[in-house]
Amino acid sequence: MLEELEKLFPGVVKMESFESIDTSDYHWLRMEDGEMVGFPANQLNNRELALLHLIGSPMSHPNGSSLDTAWHELLLERGKSEGLDKDPLYENGCRFVFFKIEGHIKAEAFQEAIDNLTDDPLAYIWFTKQTGLIVESRQADFIVYEEILDMLMYDLSASLRLFISPWQSSAENAAAQYPWLSKAYQQFDAQSAKHVLYFQDAVPDLISALLSETDRQNIVHHILQGMHEDDELLRTVRMYFLCNQNLTLTAKKLYIHRNSLNYRLEKLTEKTGLDIRRFQDAFALYLALHNLP
Repeated sequence: MLEELEKLFPGVVKMESFESIDTSDYHWLRMEDGEMVGFPANQLNNRELALLHLIGSPMSHPNGSSLDTAWHELLLERGKSEGLDKDPLYENGCRFVFFKIEGHIKAEAFQEAIDNLTDDPLAYIWFTKQTGLIVESRQADFIVYEEILDMLMYDLSASLRLFISPWQSSAENAAAQYPWLSKAYQQFDAQSAKHVLYFQDAVPDLISALLSETDRQNIVHHILQGMHEDDELLRTVRMYFLCNQNLTLTAKKLYIHRNSLNYRLEKLTEKTGLDIRRFQDAFALYLALHNLP
């Protein structure tokens, strides 16, 4: 595979050990065959990097913390979880928080800001200068990121996007689930209005990724029935989902009377034959919206 990649990306290098890893000028991926390959950062755009993440797992060098190193070895070097499994810190489980920084922040400043949110130790793995992973242990007072993110971004003077995995029962289970959760993270919508996305938020994108282009087009065609050509109705439906199907809040956000909202939803039913207040119909509409071009 390395030979094929070299044809597409001149300057690709293969790493034999972590001793000489250069995370400043290269994006490092572990390929399915175990090879550790570095791609010159100045030759890749975001789209190319996202495509490469489909064939390899991002990796970086641990920063020296014993906890960071242990998780790095477990997740990225396929090491053993014995030490972490026996650590009382993870006796109730843990979760992954994938992060992306949109701006320039030193790693130390970012970690200090996150560490201040909890009294419990956190582990960090950096994929690039702006992306990485936090491993958070499950405690009684875990971090509620959506409540503190605005203040955190203000303090750091940078925008953050977080993708949060479900809680895992143990470090061993977390390691087993990491490859799949990492792929789920690749479906993270960088243009989403939400800065905190939970795993369940990505499920429609995960489902869509399994479908062919023809399947996606047919879902849009048969479910939306041309509704997406009605800008007002499309905006109403999207706001309805954004407001967690709360009619009062949706009407408030759209600056319309609740009766006007009900009229629009009746219009939706006339166009599509679906009642957005029914779970099955709402899910079908939500999935179709995710597959709009």
